[in-house]
Amino acid sequence: MSAARRILYGCLGLLLISQFAALGLAYLSAPPRDMMSLLIAALGGGLAIILLLVMWRLDRRSRVSGAAALADWIEQVDVSADDLPQFDEALASRAPRLAGAIETLVARVHDYRDKLLVRHQRVQRLLRNVTDVLYHADRDGRLTWVTDSVSDMLGYTPQELRGYPLARLLADPDTDLPILTQSANIVRYPTRVFRSDSSIAWLLVSARRIDDAEGRVAGSEGICRDGTRLIETQRQLNQEKERAQVTLAAIGDGVITTDASGTIDYVNPRGQHMLSRTVKQVQGRAFESVCRLFDPDKKEFIDGLVTNCLETGISREWANALALVGDQLPTQDPNDYRSVTVTVSAIRDEKSRIIGAVVVLHDVTRLERVSRELTYQANHDSLTGLLNRRAFERQLRHVLETTRLDKLQHTLCYLDLDQFKLINDSCGHHAGDAMLRQLSSQMITQLRPHDTLARLGGDEFGIIFEETDLETAQAAAERLRQWLESFRFEWEGRAFRLGASLGLSVIGEDSISAAELLRRADTACYLAKEQGRNQVRVYHRDSDEARMRDYEIERMQRINEALDDHGFVLHAQPIAPLTPRTEDSRMGSELLLRMKGEPGALISPQNVLLTAERYSMASRIDRWVINHALQLIARYDADCPRIGYYSINISGQSITDEQFVGFVRECIERSGADPKRLVFEITETAAVTNLQRAADLMRSLRAIGCRFALDDFGSGVSSFSYLKHLPSDFVKIDGKLVRHVTEDPVEHSIIEALSKVSQAVGLRTVAEQVETKEQLDALERIGINYVQGYYIARPMPFEQFIESMKAEP
Repeated sequence: MSAARRILYGCLGLLLISQFAALGLAYLSAPPRDMMSLLIAALGGGLAIILLLVMWRLDRRSRVSGAAALADWIEQVDVSADDLPQFDEALASRAPRLAGAIETLVARVHDYRDKLLVRHQRVQRLLRNVTDVLYHADRDGRLTWVTDSVSDMLGYTPQELRGYPLARLLADPDTDLPILTQSANIVRYPTRVFRSDSSIAWLLVSARRIDDAEGRVAGSEGICRDGTRLIETQRQLNQEKERAQVTLAAIGDGVITTDASGTIDYVNPRGQHMLSRTVKQVQGRAFESVCRLFDPDKKEFIDGLVTNCLETGISREWANALALVGDQLPTQDPNDYRSVTVTVSAIRDEKSRIIGAVVVLHDVTRLERVSRELTYQANHDSLTGLLNRRAFERQLRHVLETTRLDKLQHTLCYLDLDQFKLINDSCGHHAGDAMLRQLSSQMITQLRPHDTLARLGGDEFGIIFEETDLETAQAAAERLRQWLESFRFEWEGRAFRLGASLGLSVIGEDSISAAELLRRADTACYLAKEQGRNQVRVYHRDSDEARMRDYEIERMQRINEALDDHGFVLHAQPIAPLTPRTEDSRMGSELLLRMKGEPGALISPQNVLLTAERYSMASRIDRWVINHALQLIARYDADCPRIGYYSINISGQSITDEQFVGFVRECIERSGADPKRLVFEITETAAVTNLQRAADLMRSLRAIGCRFALDDFGSGVSSFSYLKHLPSDFVKIDGKLVRHVTEDPVEHSIIEALSKVSQAVGLRTVAEQVETKEQLDALERIGINYVQGYYIARPMPFEQFIESMKAEP
């Protein structure tokens, strides 16, 4: 507003005030009838008001037009121009203050623009030098701005990506797009992105959502760094780490790693299980305080296991099993702790500096227990728990060696129970086993702690009286014999008494070997049995009995050698039918065993078989005979139709052999021999002694076609009563009866009775040891079916017998 206009407004205001003052005074001083003066005063005031309003209206119109002109000028100002805009003087005169303020404001904006331009140029230079890519996307996920570095990173130009959907760049849009565009806070996220050539690049993206002033989503922005090599390397490292962790978790060994100070920093799951501790319980603790190892052989702890490795860098492996006992003292029972083998190695960095150690614990607990169990089983009798023969012989060799060094005398005792077979036969093997267990547990209490007791087999035991002379040993053996004599075994209400024969042999400097010592003690024990049983005998080298025993032992060794080195041969002796009383008129044959002696000589089978029976080797001989006999029969039988059957002897020991039937069946199948042409001979005595077992064996083999003959029949006292209980086919009359059939009426009557009884039960008879024509005629008159003996033919080698049967009769 101008100064003149302000003065005019002031005058009009004074005039209006004076008029209103005059009107008031006139009204107060003049009488009410003098209305003219009042009217004049009111008109003056009204005119003043009208003038004032007119002036205000004109002034307002002037101001509005001036403001509009200033607005038009502001709209025409170019802020981006380098020079400041010139202000119109006429316009400025109409509103000088407003014009001045606007001019100042424009100048400031222009100056700020210059500063922004400088900063923008600086940022552009920085962005051109930065390899990272910056971007901005709108609310629809389309790129609105991206830095030039995208060309080097992805192969796109910024122009190609403006308006490009962000989702089309992402290899996993369903997963990655929400994370990059919807998070209000900055997220750092590895993302797979397509390059312009469609290959995949890994980018490390830091992004966030952008909101407007009203909180609505306006878009998103972010910074991308090429992390392809880093992420691929990291992924490979993670894969290797995962593979290593899975491997360490899967392997059966405990793995423990420490730092350079020996402090545990890692334990795999298996190691935690072996230590019975979690990772948190062992991390940060010294190895020796968590994993203590004890050497059970040396009876000492293994100290400094990790420390020595860290100091020297030398790896070490313990091949022997150590006890993992933690911080406890090992017990006497090895089953109370875990057994491990240990390997410790140093961990080095790229400069070969030691930065830690790795300890591998291989759990061999089960293996050690199995090994201990196998060792125990290999050295102990499974029935009684005593040392077995192998361990006893080893201990005997050790005692013999110490005897030669310390000049001390010891005594060996060989003990054989009497009447043990009676318990087995009458009550069965379960009773015999129970008796042996009970006897063994009590017998060991009758000996001194440092004496050695072992079960050598069956009912035989061995004792080493250490540091004991012969006289003292004899007294100890006698006390043991008396105790055994007083021992009572009860089974199912029945009580059994035992006795024992004991043989002693001195262990001195002149003893040859452990085997020789056992042989001498066994000989003394045998002599004790032969001379009445239940007594103690001492071995004396020059006695007749000892020499006889030595001869039998030598013969037993020759039998073993014959079995192993084909020292046996088979002979055959014909069995002739007495026609026409025999339905099958073909010849029979008994296979007989012979042992080779000196070149061209044969040893008497009687002595061989007696020794074999005494030393429980008869069953082995039976198996050898059956195996070789079936091979020969299968080879030659087709060429000899005149032979009706082949007779093979079986000992009493084979009758009690539970595996024997299976062995015979296997041999028959393997050889291809016809079982219907086989006759197995069992002596009457063996059959009666093991009646039930003999009957079971006969039934089993008869089921496949084999036949049986009761050999030496008539030598027993109850022959007739057993014929109907034994499923046999032949009865072979004892040669002792046949020998006197023509001379002794009693024996003639016995043979005749045997023949009639056999015929009554459907059995065929065979007379053995027929040596004269008179005997043959007598037997034929009695009604015997077959005859065998020197008068018919002597035994001959099997091959020779086959050749004779091939010839025409």
